[in-house]
Order: sequence, then C-alpha cells, then structure tokens
Amino acid sequence: MKLENKVAMVTGAGGGIGEATAIRFAKEGAHLIVDDVSSETVKKVASEIKGMGRKVIALKADVTNSKEVKQMVKNALDEFGRIDILANVAGGAARGEKRGYFHEVSEDAWNSVIDLNLKGTLLCCHAVIEPMMKNRSGKIINIGSVAGMIGASMAMADYSAAKAGVIGFTKALAKELGPYGINVNCVSPGPIGTPHFFTLDQETVKRLESFTYLKRLGKPEEVANVVVFLASDEASYITGQNYAVCGGRSLGW
Repeated sequence: MKLENKVAMVTGAGGGIGEATAIRFAKEGAHLIVDDVSSETVKKVASEIKGMGRKVIALKADVTNSKEVKQMVKNALDEFGRIDILANVAGGAARGEKRGYFHEVSEDAWNSVIDLNLKGTLLCCHAVIEPMMKNRSGKIINIGSVAGMIGASMAMADYSAAKAGVIGFTKALAKELGPYGINVNCVSPGPIGTPHFFTLDQETVKRLESFTYLKRLGKPEEVANVVVFLASDEASYITGQNYAVCGGRSLGW
C-alpha cells in the first residue's frame, strides 16, 4: 500500500472529489481526518473508512474560518500526533442566483467564491506548515481547476481567478517549503461528474462533455488517483507542479 500508516487530512470530504480522495487514501493504508461543512455527509464517509480498518476522525469545519481551521488541525494533531498529507479539496463555483457573468454578480458573491477556493486553501496550508516543517516532511496537494489555467467560458470569471490563485500559490509555496522536505503540488480537474454536475440540465451537461477531447465527464476517482500519486513516495521528486485531469480541456480549441 502506497500510504500505509500515513496520516492524511482531506477537506471537502463529504462528497465528490473529496470523498473519492479520502476513500482512496484509506485503501492505500492511510489514517484519515475528514472535514466538511456538512457533519452528516462527512460522518458517512468516516463510517466507510472505519469499516476498512483505518483510524479516522470526522470534523465539521468551515475552511474560510481561521479559528475553525486551527481547531481542526489541533484536533488532528491531538489524535494522531502529526499530519503527513494535506489534500485541499474544499471548493466550488457560485451557484444559483450568485452565479453570472462578472458584470452581473455582486462583490459579496465573488468574495464568497474567492474565500472558499483561495482563502480556504491558504488557511489550511498555513495551519499545517509548521508541524510539517518540524517533521521535515509532508505532502500538500491543492485542488485548482482548468478554469484557473485557461479561463472558464461559462460565467465563472471569479472562480477562474480564485483557482488561478491556487495554482500560483502552489508554485510559490513549493519554493518556500522544498528545503524542509515538503512537496507542494496542484491537481486541476476539468468537468467532473460530481453530484453537483448531475443537478444541471442535460443540455448543460452535454455542452460540458463536448468541451473535452474525450467527450465525457471525468470521474471523481480519476482525480483522486492523481492526488494519491502525488501524496505517495512515488512522487518524492515532484514539487511545484500542476496536473490537469481534464480529458484534454486544458488544450483549448
């Protein structure tokens, strides 16, 4: 097993890519700290992980709230004594009335998108860095987006900006933490078949599928596979990189 007895923290673990990542970590032998803003969903994921024979704690924390993030990390350290891996999966684009072309959306709407995707990643990284530095080892995997690489074409300028920030932050942080034996990388999904995507109308789903060269949505597990690789010793000489898992969407037209 690639991650046997490693301790991994996964934010946004209540569903979609976060859930798939947490389950895959457990299959590879890791013990888990799983976090989500929904205590109900994250407890279900924790129960599945526990059934696999792994140690796990389920926490309800808002990654945009620095106090809750610090408490989450403290709880993890109290339970396990260390955090070997951080996967920052919590994120997402605006939905419903908050989503629109940039000239249509309010400052509050784009602030919430930036806070969830960029600020949340910064806060979680900030909270785990010093414990990792003391151990002179660690793996941090941030979740960007193809939208942050080429710009989204579906009324998500704020989301594109936030995810571009995550990618740039990843590269800069890798330079700072490399001397401490800490690898920092990014995974940028394209259209992925998460529960949210299947609430969209069929026309929108088909359009998203057509944006890829494989002509289909990706699976959350296909993103998790790359996250697990970057968290493993197989990726020990990789840092500061951004991996697009997008069916070719990042190639443009």
